[in-house]
Amino acid sequence: MSRGGNSVVQSHATDDNRGGDVSDYQDPDYERVCNSGAKYLRIYWYDYTSSAKCRVIPIHRVQAAFKNKESFTISITQASLGMLPIDVTVPGATGTGVYVLKPDWSSWRKGPVAGHISVQGFFLEEDGSEALLCPRGILNRALKQASAAGLSFLVGFEVEFTVLEHTGDPDNKYRMVSHDGHAWSMARALATWGAKGSFSTVADEILDALHSTGIDVEQFHAEGAPGQYEIVLAPLSALKACDTLLHTRQIVESAAARHGFRVTLHPRPFASAIGNGSHAHLSITSQDGNDPKVYERFYGGILEHFPAIFAFTNSHPASYERMVDGLWAGGRWVTWGTHNKEAPLRKCQGSHWEVKVMDGMANPYLAIAALLIAGTQGAAAFTWGDCPIDPAKLNSEQRKALGIEKQFPRNLEEALEALEKDDTMIELLGKVVVDRFIAIKKAEIKMLDSIPALSRNQWIMERY
Repeated sequence: MSRGGNSVVQSHATDDNRGGDVSDYQDPDYERVCNSGAKYLRIYWYDYTSSAKCRVIPIHRVQAAFKNKESFTISITQASLGMLPIDVTVPGATGTGVYVLKPDWSSWRKGPVAGHISVQGFFLEEDGSEALLCPRGILNRALKQASAAGLSFLVGFEVEFTVLEHTGDPDNKYRMVSHDGHAWSMARALATWGAKGSFSTVADEILDALHSTGIDVEQFHAEGAPGQYEIVLAPLSALKACDTLLHTRQIVESAAARHGFRVTLHPRPFASAIGNGSHAHLSITSQDGNDPKVYERFYGGILEHFPAIFAFTNSHPASYERMVDGLWAGGRWVTWGTHNKEAPLRKCQGSHWEVKVMDGMANPYLAIAALLIAGTQGAAAFTWGDCPIDPAKLNSEQRKALGIEKQFPRNLEEALEALEKDDTMIELLGKVVVDRFIAIKKAEIKMLDSIPALSRNQWIMERY
């Protein structure tokens, strides 16, 4: 074992390792991964800065553990859930101690490149107990709370991203791609499909790769900003939806890079254009889910706690460059509207509502957990009226008539303050989780403030 505690470990599987489920070596997905013909296994995790992290394991190591009827896990320093993107730990996190990163074999997908298989992992303590700070574990706990209240869900994501070209200039690395006629849903934006060197040809490769790994794509289209596109994913159970979103992004990023492009999730990479969101569609699938008494209580809980939730759905300082009125991002007023794309919470049909105030910088496990926990808590009464237009265009009397009283935080500092003041969200998410999240975000703000604006924009695009 390496000094850093990061080497592969193979320990005998017990029921404790799977929280009371069957042992790993009896899991059919474990067997399928071992017999997949892949050369490498990637084990992913997403930290509190929503940085994608992974380890690449030669598949023969996994096969050996399976053959010996052993659980396959790896050790990861506990600093991994208390670290900034520059590998600096925040107060309260140290390099002492390790987590056990346990693959969730049911999450496996082919890719993001040929010969690789990818899985998402759960963080456990060394004794096999749940690590309270594990983002996937936090979502799992939120789902259990919802289940205890008789609620179950489907979640679908829209994957928005901007394609960039490399400039060769180390001080200004990226530029917009050629964008003749590029606009929302414009067919002209796809006219170069099949042409050598065009991104639309890369899109063909991406869509083929998603299909081959079993990811169901409902739609693909050009978005409003130059070089911006969107992939609409089919709804899935909440944990699987987050896993699928993150694997989709890996496939998109990898395919683009192989063809010399850079893809970014930056919420607003260019001030002259609209930004990238990561809209989430929620539906209540449990009994009576489409009864207004059920879903209004649920979405009322989200509206009631929306300012605190904002810290998770817009969790980066750059998020607030997108979160302005009139930019198709949901605006700054806490409200909802039927088929209103300028409202932060859009009612589509029955219990199917869209959360527009979320971007690709959010850790989706934490963001969806916060939404589900607030909704499960519910609202005592649904006091918000159906907002028919952009709420920013209403006068004060019109807003009052619709129960529109609160605005969202203007920046991440204000969002963290709202979270710190929301005792219900702290209790439901867990104080240890909220304290670590706030510590990391405050340190992230300080770090980014030290970088000049232009360099900061490039720095973000390099990493997200």
